[in-house]
Amino acid sequence: MTQTLSNLRGSLERIWAQKDYFRNASTDIVATGFGFASGILVARGLGPEGRGQFAAAMMWPGLAGVLVVFGLQQAFAFAAGAGWSSPKNLHRMAALYSLIVGVAATFLFLLACPYLFRKSFPGTLWIPAAFAWSIPFALYSGFLMTIYQGRGDFKRWNGAKLLRSGGWTLAVGGFLVLGSATVFNFLLAQLLILVVLSVYLAWGIPALSSSLVEPPCSFGRLLRYGLAVYASHIVYMVNQQLDQLLLSLWVVPEQLGQYAAAVTVSGILLLVPGVIGPIIFSQMARLGPSVPRHGTSAAEGFWLTCALLAPAGVLLGFAGPWVVYLLYGAAFAEAGGLLRVLAPAAIFLGLGQVLSEILRGAGKPMLATYGIIAGAIVTVVGLAYALPRYGIWGAAWVSLVAYAMMAVGQLLLAWPYIRRRSQEAPVVL
Repeated sequence: MTQTLSNLRGSLERIWAQKDYFRNASTDIVATGFGFASGILVARGLGPEGRGQFAAAMMWPGLAGVLVVFGLQQAFAFAAGAGWSSPKNLHRMAALYSLIVGVAATFLFLLACPYLFRKSFPGTLWIPAAFAWSIPFALYSGFLMTIYQGRGDFKRWNGAKLLRSGGWTLAVGGFLVLGSATVFNFLLAQLLILVVLSVYLAWGIPALSSSLVEPPCSFGRLLRYGLAVYASHIVYMVNQQLDQLLLSLWVVPEQLGQYAAAVTVSGILLLVPGVIGPIIFSQMARLGPSVPRHGTSAAEGFWLTCALLAPAGVLLGFAGPWVVYLLYGAAFAEAGGLLRVLAPAAIFLGLGQVLSEILRGAGKPMLATYGIIAGAIVTVVGLAYALPRYGIWGAAWVSLVAYAMMAVGQLLLAWPYIRRRSQEAPVVL
């Protein structure tokens, strides 16, 4: 216990000198506030049924994007940080990949729409089909975001997050004021925001040019790193999203809306790993392989995550029903009860996210995959048993157990980096 407190105190002292944490934290607080406000407005404007339809229409294209990206976005981040290639070269590959693969994936998704949305959009399949065109823009903007992350340019990276969250909140508020709060209008706003975000990110790529000569990186090298991350993303997606994907096929939209509202509130806790994880990854990637000082960045991020995430999650779990009633109204009463399960689950999910960033930043993306497998097994087996019997409550309890298993597995694999603390002064990048 004494050693743990000493580690935490030392990490906090070093973090105090790291300006990236505070810049990223302030941006994420504002962006999360925008996202949380828009989530409340969407739920109140659409009601449980419409909220469930909106969740289904957003989730399936997101899944399609994950399936076709093959982990290349994370590979671009590592390549940009480690100096494998210049941002211009990476940008060129990102544009071609998003155009060719993204458009092809969109057409395949359109063919699958009648099967995916038969229950949630009976008679109005054209609504989720229109949003399918978000896939190439989501791919492209995701590639550019990771290039900025890898370079450590968190100014434009944070600006993009504010642009997306702030623009979305303004759009939702505008629709509500005009009395045109519909699922289609909200999806259209999401698509337009992705287009604007892509232009904003592409505009700043030339400014990332380095004075150093960086040879073009082969696509094969990126793909090898990306495939290791891809396996991790697929398994991670099973842990985090399979419950809602299956619920969109299994339960009525109103029940999915209750579950989605509880997930949205518990997602506030993921602000912590969202701030800390990307910075750890960027620092470790730029230090290069086999550097003992990896332990400084890893330990700082891990102990800070524990110190912030655990008490916040416990507090949110206790106050869950009251918070949901205050924000969403009496119609979402069941979501408040679900939050008492999903808030503790978010603690383990957040820890797992930071531990994954530590492993990937150390150049060990496959280890991140191994640590998530235990949770994925629990998710698949648990949902197969619990969904038909207990519906959204079964999904919530399965999430809690699966995230806990994932975090434990990640911790065992990342512990050598966390324990390997540097005795030198901290590196401020």
